[in-house]
Amino acid sequence: LQSRSHLPSLVATINDNVVGFILGEASGWEFGIPDTVGWIHTIGVDPAAQKKGVARKLLHEMIVHLKKVGVTSIYVLVSWRDWDLLKFLDSAGFSRGDMINLELKV
Repeated sequence: LQSRSHLPSLVATINDNVVGFILGEASGWEFGIPDTVGWIHTIGVDPAAQKKGVARKLLHEMIVHLKKVGVTSIYVLVSWRDWDLLKFLDSAGFSRGDMINLELKV
């Protein structure tokens, strides 16, 4: 690995069983986005392990990793109708950012 891992991924285990994962990225090479921007691409927790702090711990560890490589802002794209995820991210301190999601249906 380089000193800066652009594609960090983490897994959570309970009793040696994978119960969750998170994938992220440190930006800085496309669309003029500075290298101080990080992204959370996806987070997943086994339904049997939900409501036990797994997602919160994964998110915390991802934030720690991204901060270590110089990230100062983290973005995540969320479906406007995914109320559970929006509520979770809001409770974690995320708020609406300056970027606008644009879509072209083809």
